[in-house]
Amino acid sequence: MDDNREARGISVGGGEAQRDMVRTRGNLSIRGSNDAPESSTQGGTRKRPTASARRKGQHEANVVQDDILENEVSDVPREDEHGIDNDGGGFPGGPYDTSLLTRYQDHVARMMWDGQDRAVKVVSHIKKVKKLGRPHPSVAPFVLASGLSPLCDILYEYIELGLVLSFVERWHPKTNTFHLPIGEMTITLDDVWSLLHLSISGNFCSTENLEYEDSVEILTTLLGVDRAMACVELNQSRGCTIFANKSATYVRTHYLELFRDLSICRTYGWGVAALVHLYEQLGDASFSNTKQSAGYLPLLQAWIYEHFPTLGRKQVRDTYVETEPRALRYVTGRAISAIADVRVQLDGLTYHGMIWNPYVAHRAARQLVTHGMFSGFLRVGTLVHRHMSEHVLRQFGFMQPIPRPPSSLPMMDFEAIDDRWKKHEQFVVHQVVQAPAPFSCADGYLQWFRRVSHPYILRGAEVDRPSLVIVPQLRQNLPDDIIVQRTSPSSSSSGLLGLVKCIVGGLQRMIDCRDVTEGTVAWDHTHELLQMARDGVEEEESRGGRRNLHFY
Repeated sequence: MDDNREARGISVGGGEAQRDMVRTRGNLSIRGSNDAPESSTQGGTRKRPTASARRKGQHEANVVQDDILENEVSDVPREDEHGIDNDGGGFPGGPYDTSLLTRYQDHVARMMWDGQDRAVKVVSHIKKVKKLGRPHPSVAPFVLASGLSPLCDILYEYIELGLVLSFVERWHPKTNTFHLPIGEMTITLDDVWSLLHLSISGNFCSTENLEYEDSVEILTTLLGVDRAMACVELNQSRGCTIFANKSATYVRTHYLELFRDLSICRTYGWGVAALVHLYEQLGDASFSNTKQSAGYLPLLQAWIYEHFPTLGRKQVRDTYVETEPRALRYVTGRAISAIADVRVQLDGLTYHGMIWNPYVAHRAARQLVTHGMFSGFLRVGTLVHRHMSEHVLRQFGFMQPIPRPPSSLPMMDFEAIDDRWKKHEQFVVHQVVQAPAPFSCADGYLQWFRRVSHPYILRGAEVDRPSLVIVPQLRQNLPDDIIVQRTSPSSSSSGLLGLVKCIVGGLQRMIDCRDVTEGTVAWDHTHELLQMARDGVEEEESRGGRRNLHFY
């Protein structure tokens, strides 16, 4: 029975052994790819397959639903659309250029923009995992040796539904990034490395889907039980963490194969597996017809808490030390954020509302490794996802240029994917520029992003949108693509005149970067204020700066 306890104990860290719900999509499951034309793969209009359709033909068992949280929401209020302009291409509010977000037609963000909403059930596995308790002392050494021991402690008591679902609405599987008013952000390998302390440099977890009889066989072999007990085990409801899915705590049995040889467990890139699986769940939940959301939610919550300190109802542990996984900094309570409030907060997001690289103090414990900036395909079993760090370089302290499109990374077979991962040093992003400010982006990046994305979820007047172009004196940080003219205090540009000149430059950049759209009320007001400021500067300079400026 000791061998049985060892196998079960380690499975608590990586997912308790359960029945295998075999996927029927073929040997390869690709998300965020879209290499084939939409018409050839999906027909005229893409319809997201439901979870039940994808499980067709699989062995079914009763599912315990007590860990499912429902987020019932009402229709999104439709605001007056003054200032919203569309040139006839793409979608109102963006994307105007659909070459990047080719699946936006069926995305939940489009539903939100059209004034609709959806009720989503969030499947949480944490309560089941906590009920299992900590591994038995005789098993604990094996759990530690597996590299999965941090997962035994990262168990948030409560899931912030509104917070989680608000970010799900902004996830795009094409790029595997969140699309926000300030640009793209994502959960990277480096985030997993810092938040969970799981390895991101090991081998891919390679498994194959199993039929029911194969699942019985693997349980009888590895757990040392008879067929009857194996069948009971397959129909038990167990907890899991990084491989959490919508089945309300069932885990695919084929993951138990990873623990057949306990001596090599630590060689797997468990952090890679956690990230790929979360990418899969986020992508599935981002489509409008999806009614359930799952995944290892503590990872998503901790990522939000780290990068967006003003969001969420968490508390910070006074006893936290930097040698612990960063996710352990936070304690969640019963109070949660309302989804309507978070949507408004994200639509109003500016550079001051976030932290691009929150792990500076944590680098002594977890240095940035080259795997963190890998650009290519990641996989766990037959599940494949792109990890394109060049889309989120500001999260690594570098200036953000216009990134290459996902289509520039064509799909390849497993052997090629694995080979590139083994030679990851050749496929990390090399051509980077240190960011002079955390939010620095190349000239034209914001203009490009607003053309190919949908920065906002809720309709509203452009004039009411917070601008990313702020007068330097009123803000510590300024986007790198805004040129600030600095002059000496003794020059004629000092004092109030210098301030007005900065305002002139800021207003001009708002027009040049298309922070306001020509033909809208916001553009007219901006242009009018720009002209007034220019006239004031010219008048003052013609008078030698001897009189005060007056604006009405």
